[in-house]
Amino acid sequence: MKKLILNSLIGIFILFISCSKETELKKSVFIPDEDYPDLPAYTEWGYNTFGAYYDRELFIYNESEVPVKAVNTGGKTSFTFKGQKGSSDYYSYDYTDMSLIFDFIGFAPQSYSDLVVLDDISVDLTDPACKVSVLIDTSKYGADILNGTINFKRAQNLLVDKKEIEVILSGTFEFQAVIKGEPVSITLGRFDVGIGPDNFFMY
Repeated sequence: MKKLILNSLIGIFILFISCSKETELKKSVFIPDEDYPDLPAYTEWGYNTFGAYYDRELFIYNESEVPVKAVNTGGKTSFTFKGQKGSSDYYSYDYTDMSLIFDFIGFAPQSYSDLVVLDDISVDLTDPACKVSVLIDTSKYGADILNGTINFKRAQNLLVDKKEIEVILSGTFEFQAVIKGEPVSITLGRFDVGIGPDNFFMY
């Protein structure tokens, strides 16, 4: 009887540790960039962070939103970076909800595992198969791209206890565009995010 109880406790402990690891993977880890401390440093560890400058304003993930969602629908796959634009001061409320959306027409991964094909891929955002838009508060605006790229520098599987948990996408982006009739520069963009069953959608 004691052996049965002990085995049960060990099983529960192993399950708890495994679940705890997966829960920890969903959190964001901010490591400041050495030169631009408002931005997260470029990493390839699945820290669930992104950041850029929208002209001179900070655009960065926040702790209350899933930083990136990948959606395959209607013959295209969209990557939505959801965060905030404005102050980086945690004690200030001087910011606006903002999302940056990259649509790749004709790219149709059937599961998050298929995203590893993006490893070391650079996409010219002026390509007609790419669309970029910005959601500020509840208003969506198309971006007329003048020049720019998104670089998927690394796409790698993350395994926990030999089980595939997610794909880590890491890379950079920069572009110039006309948004709301005004020329805008997005600079120093970087991302290091995990995409798995919770934030990959296909319909």
